[in-house]
Amino acid sequence: MTGAQRGTRQPAVAGSFYPGDAREMGRMVDRCLDEAERRWPMPAGTPAEPIGVLVPHAGLVYSGPAAAAGWIALAGARPDTVVIVGTCHTAAGLDRIGVSPADRWALPGGAVEVDAGLTAAVVALGAPFATDAAAHAAEHAIEVQLPFMARLLPLAQLVALTAGCDPQAAVTGGDALGALLADRRADGERIALAISTDFAHYPPAAVAEAVTDRHLPGLSALDAATVLAVEQDVRSVGSGGLDCGLCGLQATLTGLRALGGMGASRGVLLARATSADLAGSSASRTVGYASLAFA
Repeated sequence: MTGAQRGTRQPAVAGSFYPGDAREMGRMVDRCLDEAERRWPMPAGTPAEPIGVLVPHAGLVYSGPAAAAGWIALAGARPDTVVIVGTCHTAAGLDRIGVSPADRWALPGGAVEVDAGLTAAVVALGAPFATDAAAHAAEHAIEVQLPFMARLLPLAQLVALTAGCDPQAAVTGGDALGALLADRRADGERIALAISTDFAHYPPAAVAEAVTDRHLPGLSALDAATVLAVEQDVRSVGSGGLDCGLCGLQATLTGLRALGGMGASRGVLLARATSADLAGSSASRTVGYASLAFA
């Protein structure tokens, strides 16, 4: 499942998770940014220059406003590179943190460039990191973040990581990644990290909100052990149509440990929602979303 090709990673979900036309995509990004600022004014205590964020990754019509809140906050840090750690929906059996080898990620009407030097340094960390083009080919968790990144951080470069390893490897990988990024930041590089995960799948809205409530303390404390314990408990109960509490568990564990290594010690909730918030959507089968900023 590995791959070493470079070049451009073509969009996999343009036209479904977000518009495939550049102008329509821009209008949707505008609507998401406007809704985020209207629904969730920046809360007290939000860091002016976050080290990283956690953002959701469903279709932008559903999770876009909540994701926009995270990207608005991250834009305050003015990073030159954003490392995005996303979950794996499409690469069956992925047992690593797959590093995209692409030189750029295309979007309708443009592209996000890749930080080739930092990408190579992540691969050089060794297991659980490995170059893996296939893990990214059809995956949406990182791609749906890029319209916001391109709009708010147009000069920033990307390092794209898809986490599909077991939880302990995710933690180990996060520690190694955090040490690397901390060293780079100490040398003056402006690097931030974004975790891409949705929350509860697919319970009624009230259950989705309760699951978010359970996860927020561990996330806000960057406590990967608590997040894992809560997630294992949520999944073991599995009531009310609930499949998971975090669909990006491994990405979240890796990201939290990396952010801790980079110096973050707290997370601030920026936005929360469920798919039921969209007019006409079911409240009996939902997905939860939230954004946090870390410093």
